[in-house]
Amino acid sequence: MKMGKGPIKVAYLIEQCWHKTPGGTAVAAVNVAEEISQLEEIELIGIAANHRGVPKREIPEKMTVVNSKLPRQILYETWNRLGIPKAENLVKSVDLVHASGGAVPSTDLPLVATVHDLSWRQGNDWFPSRGKRFAEAWFEKTRKAQILICSSVATSNDLLREGFDEKKIRVVPLGVKKIDVKDEEVELLLEKNSLSEPFVLWVGTIEPRKNLQTLIEAMQRIPDVPLVLVGPTGWETDLTEITRSISNRVKIIGEVDEHTKNAWYKAATVFCYPSLMEGFGLPVLEAMSHKTPVVTSSSTATAEVVQDTGLTVDPRSPEAIAEAITKRLDDSELAEGLATKASLRAEKFTWQNTALKTVEIYREVLN
Repeated sequence: MKMGKGPIKVAYLIEQCWHKTPGGTAVAAVNVAEEISQLEEIELIGIAANHRGVPKREIPEKMTVVNSKLPRQILYETWNRLGIPKAENLVKSVDLVHASGGAVPSTDLPLVATVHDLSWRQGNDWFPSRGKRFAEAWFEKTRKAQILICSSVATSNDLLREGFDEKKIRVVPLGVKKIDVKDEEVELLLEKNSLSEPFVLWVGTIEPRKNLQTLIEAMQRIPDVPLVLVGPTGWETDLTEITRSISNRVKIIGEVDEHTKNAWYKAATVFCYPSLMEGFGLPVLEAMSHKTPVVTSSSTATAEVVQDTGLTVDPRSPEAIAEAITKRLDDSELAEGLATKASLRAEKFTWQNTALKTVEIYREVLN
């Protein structure tokens, strides 16, 4: 129990911002931290490894970050194997520790841990071997947490299957920060890339579990419609090879800034995200916020996000994916109706709500 007056001081893992490819875990950590930092009753102090360069993802302005003297790999290893350095030795006078994803700082204080997904356990080729080893080590440390936060019922069910106590699990959905894009910006984007509607969009980190191979196979069944791929390359994906069959109508855009990414969402005719495993699926929610018709997987957390506002399919079936995309392309009335419902649903997912629910959990742990 917290004693005395003053804000609750939380040591908050923010190391994800220095990852080579900051994915959804970094997006979530930063947006939640940004919202919590606006609250007078909470003081977040970021924890990170030793770095020479600036983070790839911008740190919230009001957050102070304390860097360990150790680089990431050594810091993670000493946390996992030796239990040092303690978070409370890096950040003095804190009340609790929040492991916001990807690692668990060692601590004797109350601990809250966020687990976004268990994807490394579900696909043999979805992670490099070293990444799996690190994931297993930090995942085992989450068992020491008083409360675990996950962003979907799907991940909650995965944790239950791993033997976690249901009483310790809290489902806290993620949010979306819609960026307004002007129509003339969309027109300029399409002109610059020699595109016109209709086209299919995919956004994310390019890696095996995102299932681009099956999406390409689906696009082979939809002649003359371009596919646009937006996002950084993760690992073990040869885009030139997997897109060879539709090379004359695929646009590989690569990593872009947030505003340009949102312009692509607004420009697209259909957004297709047939990922094999997601803990939430932020790109789906981002597309929904722009009234872009969505086709996504029926077998992972993205189905929770879209519910009845999008078309969900078997992600391993190129025929099913192609049929759903074609349905969206051919039936504009259906597409528009569902997209409007999707936009209204997206409005319910805010980072402020995510942050407030997270703060409730802090209070629960300390009481």
